[in-house]
Amino acid sequence: MRVIHNLILTGEAHTMTRFVCLILILAAAAPAVADTDIDGFHIQAGGFLASETVYRDHNMASDIGTPFAKIPFENSMGYAPSEFRGSARQSRFSLLIERDFDPSTKISGYYELDFLGAATTSNSNESNSYTPRTRNVYLTVDWQDLGLHLLAGQNWSLVTLNGDGITPRQEVIPATIDAQYAVGFDWSRQWQLRLVKDWNKKYWAGLSFEEPQTVNVQGTLASGTGNTWYLQATGGGLMSNQMSINTLPDVVAKFAWESSFGHYEIYNLARNFSSEYGGSSLSAQTNHQNIWTDSFGAGATIPVVPKVLDLSLSGLVGDGTGRYGTTQLADATFDADGRLKPLDAAQYLAQLTWHENKNLDVYATYGEESVSAAAGSGYGYGNGVTVNNAECYVLGSGTACNPNIKNISQFNIGGWDSLVKKDKMGVLKLGLQYSHTVLNTYADANGVAPSTSEDIVMTSLRYYPW
Repeated sequence: MRVIHNLILTGEAHTMTRFVCLILILAAAAPAVADTDIDGFHIQAGGFLASETVYRDHNMASDIGTPFAKIPFENSMGYAPSEFRGSARQSRFSLLIERDFDPSTKISGYYELDFLGAATTSNSNESNSYTPRTRNVYLTVDWQDLGLHLLAGQNWSLVTLNGDGITPRQEVIPATIDAQYAVGFDWSRQWQLRLVKDWNKKYWAGLSFEEPQTVNVQGTLASGTGNTWYLQATGGGLMSNQMSINTLPDVVAKFAWESSFGHYEIYNLARNFSSEYGGSSLSAQTNHQNIWTDSFGAGATIPVVPKVLDLSLSGLVGDGTGRYGTTQLADATFDADGRLKPLDAAQYLAQLTWHENKNLDVYATYGEESVSAAAGSGYGYGNGVTVNNAECYVLGSGTACNPNIKNISQFNIGGWDSLVKKDKMGVLKLGLQYSHTVLNTYADANGVAPSTSEDIVMTSLRYYPW
């Protein structure tokens, strides 16, 4: 242990080696720091070790997280063969450190990681999870006498449904095994600066400035236009992949109410879209676009039968909301002159959870994400003139099958059973999940609108030591 400690402190190891050594030290010390107080600091470890499997009836060449918008069509070589994979990469570790600076002020730090990163595809689209894959890392300051709460760092976006006020680590996340969660789930994990005010822990108001990114600009450019700089070719410095042009952060304002019968919230999401446009070459990009869009969301967690049956509901509707949906549908398309045109979109998710007993939870979810067509003669999104959807039925066709997605819906059913559960010894959980996902597209000029689907079965065996 001393050798590992010296490697970290003296910098005699590669960055990744130091990172792994740190995890080993934390793991070795886990029994001592699981939930303890040291010199005024409260330290709490969390997370789990996972052994998981996934079976898909069409091959998506994916790990435990499913890219729902990329379900293969009949033309794909992945359509006929099924897929089985085993994975331990969703295993997770977290560490919370808290300290009271005075009777009314608490400062905390939280770090959470897993192993689902891929260095060559790291991006800022939705989870901002650069390798080593950081899920959440942030600090909080709570002034209890004022009812004020500051959060700075990377965390679940304020658009994500909360279960208790507007409080970090109280987000309502689908109970699915799938690391991409469920269709219709509104979320992102990204940098933010958030300030929240509560009134007696009953009424809450929050404002968050968050990392912007424009994703999946799709559709056809009108003849004679050449919007070539709505995305940079590659990121610079520590950014290795494509980054969008964004001049201002996304802004989320949320209001929440804790009632005697559940949690309720509404919020507004404001996004800024920027681009350079106006010619068929980069040197001709002389016009600058900078527009704001508004979207509105709402959610609730309701104890239908207290401690027995819970219902959670969430939804988001507005312009350019694709980035905040789990399927990552298109944010925008092109207008007649090459400007970005944010697309009208809607997404919603309902989850019903039955607590059969203290050890067994059974859940069912239904969700959908959709995006509206925005097209003119020969340009835009959902314009059937510029695509040939018949090729989506021809295996090995030399012509691309790129239909514009209209909507994706999904039904999930699953459960978690605590096989072993003892104080100070942790919990061993077994999870089983089945999902059916359907993808529908816009028709081409001949009225051909291909659809496809994916049936998925997942298992998970997780040990929660803390």
